[in-house]
Amino acid sequence: MIVRNNQPNISFGNDLPQHPEKLKQIRDLIRDYAAECELIPPLQEEEVIFHSGELISKHPELFLYQKLLAVMINNYAWSHIVAGIPFNRRILLLPKCISHSTQCPAKYDELGLLCEQCGRCDLAEIISQADELAYHTIVTEGTTSASLLLSSGQVECVIGVGCLHSFERSFPLAVKEAVPSLAIPLYNNDCKDSKVDKIWLDEVLSMRSETNWKGWIDLDSIKSVVKDWFSTAQLKSLFGQDDDTVDIAVRWMETDGKRWRPIIMLAVFDALSGENCEYDETIKKLAVSIECFHKASLIHDDIADEDDERYGKPALHKEYNIPVALNVGDLLLGFGYQLIAESEAKHIRKLLKIAVYGHRDLSLGQGEELLWRNNKRLLTKEEILRIFSNKTSPAFEVALQFGAILADADEAVLNIISEYSKALGIAYQINDDLDDFKQKRIVSGFNTVQPSLVSTLLNQKHPEKMQEWFERTKNGDESITTEFLQWPETKQAMKEAEEMLNIYKRNALKALRSLINPTLKILLTRLVNRIVPENQ
Repeated sequence: MIVRNNQPNISFGNDLPQHPEKLKQIRDLIRDYAAECELIPPLQEEEVIFHSGELISKHPELFLYQKLLAVMINNYAWSHIVAGIPFNRRILLLPKCISHSTQCPAKYDELGLLCEQCGRCDLAEIISQADELAYHTIVTEGTTSASLLLSSGQVECVIGVGCLHSFERSFPLAVKEAVPSLAIPLYNNDCKDSKVDKIWLDEVLSMRSETNWKGWIDLDSIKSVVKDWFSTAQLKSLFGQDDDTVDIAVRWMETDGKRWRPIIMLAVFDALSGENCEYDETIKKLAVSIECFHKASLIHDDIADEDDERYGKPALHKEYNIPVALNVGDLLLGFGYQLIAESEAKHIRKLLKIAVYGHRDLSLGQGEELLWRNNKRLLTKEEILRIFSNKTSPAFEVALQFGAILADADEAVLNIISEYSKALGIAYQINDDLDDFKQKRIVSGFNTVQPSLVSTLLNQKHPEKMQEWFERTKNGDESITTEFLQWPETKQAMKEAEEMLNIYKRNALKALRSLINPTLKILLTRLVNRIVPENQ
């Protein structure tokens, strides 16, 4: 195993056999190993490194080729998926260095090299073969054009030819979006008159089989469906009530928001059931019930946190008053449970249990936070993380579990989702905390209304700085709200929080390792970086 302290050892063998026969021998060894392990994509970097280490332990002579092994292992994990994707839904990404270094007459524009089929290199033959199969072929040094095609929905996978160094750089990008991808390394790494194993490339290009792969779960299409469910007419029809208080609740439900929770519920259902945006009244009611719970919690949070705005508009308790807002929040909780009860779902007891436990845990997390405010002390790191877990993880778990339960998922999948949700919820809250520290000034309620991981980490190492913050704030020194963000100690605490954020994102992905449904694994991998985007 080539892993130390849970981090990969990056001193890998960088060699590449210079003969097709040797490459074929290594590929056969990996094929047999992959068949035994049943590799389910997407594999994270740590998994690829682990499997290459396992292979080297059985065949020590392969140590010089560890980077090549990592590439091949990732290839075999994706091969079944890629084989099920039609040729016209694939990109072939070729490097410019295959062209003749001194005699290439082709021009180069923003799309890449415009090959003139002069026959001085292998590009013409490779491009012709790919064109006959209906590939989208790009000859370029970067991945921008390929990214644009992927984001447009015209293609679903990438077959890339390049040096091992380039694959090492691009691998994290492919993992982040869980892009089905295969890589064919060049024989040489000097970016000049490069050669590729044509036998291997021909085999990969022509790879095609009928599988159950139905493509990525289309989150944008789901988002469009969900949006229609939150119109005034739809909500009033679902709630079955119509008076002034219901009107306020409906308007609040219609208010801006990403509606991640119903979206991910439907996405999980699609991934496990094989459906594609085909939802009946039962599913609609359950999806809306999840958003009812979420919107109710926002009302209560805004009151507890003394926030005057939500979505850039007056918070509900500011638009009306606290008693009215509290009552509307309670009404939405009632509507949430009403919709579950009226959904006629076949696993209704399971669904109610998940919803009740989620409601309970959120209230426990909120309760711990509210009681802390009376104690006038900074929480420990462990207490902060427990509050983060209880306040946010249940919301994600309820949505994910609802989708899985509706698709008849077994207990193993539900347990994986529970572990994944816990890590994802903590990561989400840490990211939200960090966002507060990336503003131009600290909000007035900082550290007196909302618990902060950054302030806790700062206090652990530099308590005198936190004391200065408290004293200057108490004395009405407004300059501290901007100065605080510039302290080197604050920036160091933020850096430590970012490291913890990345740990919890990795923990969410680690929870998926035993999933055997690639569609669900791909979806949940992509959701991590959609819900908790990379910090800028």
